[in-house]
Order: sequence, then C-alpha cells, then structure tokens
Amino acid sequence: MNPHYHWLTEGVELLSFFLFAPALAILIAYKGWRERDNPKGYGMRCVASGGTAAVLFCVARWMDADIRTPQYLVQWACVVLIVLLLGVCAGSFFAVLLGIWHWHKSTRTT
Repeated sequence: MNPHYHWLTEGVELLSFFLFAPALAILIAYKGWRERDNPKGYGMRCVASGGTAAVLFCVARWMDADIRTPQYLVQWACVVLIVLLLGVCAGSFFAVLLGIWHWHKSTRTT
C-alpha cells in the first residue's frame, strides 16, 4: 500500500471508533430496552462478539505489518472489525444490564 493513503485508513478507523461503533451500541441497547424479553440472547451476543474481537486482536497484534506491505490491509480490516465488534459487545452488555434491572424491579417486595 502506498503510505500516501494512510490518512484514508486512519479516517475510517476514527469514523468506526467514534461514529459507527457507538451507533451500533446505542441501537442494540435501545432494541434490548424496547423488547426486554431475551437477556440471555443478548448475553450470548455479548460473549460471542467480545470473544471474536479478542481473537482478532491477537491476530492483528501477531501480524505486525508494515504499511508498505499487503498484510497491512488485512491488519487494518481486523482493527476496524474489532472496533465494530466491541460496539456490538457494549450494546449487548447494556441490554443485559437493562434486562437484569427490569427483572430486579419486578421481583422487589413492597
């Protein structure tokens, strides 16, 4: 890859970190708040996306690619996917917390 295009890859990383991942987290948490019926499913999504992100993080760290090599694009794609998966994990975790909070409020004695 030509190092002159490095600003493009950094821009996509910043957009995915500050725009797309939080938007995914908010949408998933909102859907979990509206449904409130399946916190186990959201828990499985949280664990699966977090585990996949951890594995991809290990792969991206293992690559240690230089920007002038084609492996840099694979490493860059792993980083962007890690950020998006962490957004899914955060939204699912918040949906699980909302489900637990709803369950706790419904089982309180007065």
